[in-house]
Amino acid sequence: MSESQMTDSPQVPAPDLTTQDDDSLQALGKFLMNESQGFSRPASGNASRPATDDADLFAAPAVDVVVKTDSVQQRVMAVNAAAIPLLEAAQPLLRALSEMPEAIPSPAHASVLKRTLVNEINLFSVVCDETNIPWKKMAIVRYCLCTALDEAAHATSWGLACAWSQSNLLNHFEGDNDGGNKFFLLVGRLSVNPQEYADVLEIMLRILGLGLEGRYSIIENGERQLTKIRQQLLTLLQSTRDTVPAALSPHALALRGAVKRPRYAVPVRVTALFGVLLVVGSFITCKYLLASRERAAELRIAALSEVQGFAVPPAQRLRLAVLLKEEIKQQLVSVDETSSRSKVIFHSDAMFQVGSANVRPEMMGILKRVADEIRRVNGRVAIVGHTDSLPIHKPGITDNQMLSEMRAADVANVLRTQGVPGSYIRIEGMGDRQPVSQNDDAKGRALNRRVEIFVTYK
Repeated sequence: MSESQMTDSPQVPAPDLTTQDDDSLQALGKFLMNESQGFSRPASGNASRPATDDADLFAAPAVDVVVKTDSVQQRVMAVNAAAIPLLEAAQPLLRALSEMPEAIPSPAHASVLKRTLVNEINLFSVVCDETNIPWKKMAIVRYCLCTALDEAAHATSWGLACAWSQSNLLNHFEGDNDGGNKFFLLVGRLSVNPQEYADVLEIMLRILGLGLEGRYSIIENGERQLTKIRQQLLTLLQSTRDTVPAALSPHALALRGAVKRPRYAVPVRVTALFGVLLVVGSFITCKYLLASRERAAELRIAALSEVQGFAVPPAQRLRLAVLLKEEIKQQLVSVDETSSRSKVIFHSDAMFQVGSANVRPEMMGILKRVADEIRRVNGRVAIVGHTDSLPIHKPGITDNQMLSEMRAADVANVLRTQGVPGSYIRIEGMGDRQPVSQNDDAKGRALNRRVEIFVTYK
């Protein structure tokens, strides 16, 4: 395109899809054409284009692309089989437009993306040529796709960082940088002949739907005008699709003579009467069936009320007071049972050696019976160790608090070995903080040295 055409291109408002200026040089996309060859193909080099780091991306012209691979041949077959061949050929580029990344790892990835888009646009041109799509339509669609892809890339942070606009796709393929204005000029001009350019307008509508704004991104009420353009374009395309089909037999002969009425005709009132009888009969039948089922349900409910209730067995409780009757008489243990919990107190002098944290072997039988009862009622266990106030002097045991904790832990270990789940057991050492008697004499201190087992029901 010449420089005079680029500088003289008018800044037009939202396109009117109902008017046309036949004298405009940009009618029907003429700004994509040169004077001698019509729509201009991209040249192998562009001396006016400034040198950039991405110049090598555009080194291979479109004419170097040939149909060599099965994938290209498959695309050609898919385009030939499609209802709208031009739209099928542009699908990869439309998908690339819709999936333009918001961020990329490095500028090198931008170069790879640009090279991929250049190759795909070249391939689009080849596929259109192989499928006999008019060059004029292909060039218009290529112009619009380059405009949309450049705008989408330039709108990202990486597009600004890698100076995409200085070596954009539109400048390479069309030698133009005014796609934001001329896209909408194309919409207005092609809308004058929607039957011929319906496939091109379909693609342009999809490009608008994917976010192209062009010149309307910087003018007041641009979004509202874009919405109006999309609606008008959609209405125009729908009118071209909803054409009245041709008659099946446009030259059919008319019937001669009057049409005879059927020999046997049922009067309307007879039909209405039959319909009323059918509705009434259906209602009565349904009412009878519903009443029968209702009666059967009432009988079943009455039968259920006659079923005699059964007593719910009370929750199981511990029987430690009975099982440990002999030990209670010997004052080795004491048991206190209520409706919600049981408490067993083992006197430390009977259960442990003086200053020791290990249970006496002769007490294992008692603990086994206690463990069996705990498992039977599925109870939760809290084991609390207590000592007197006299200081302890034994290697490995620093104070009474440690001794009480070690004794509670050893009792818990015995219960676990007898089958009580470890998650049901909690241990605690109180040291000499909760005495039950004075620590002034031996008898009182003996009462304070104890291990308490609390069992609560689940």
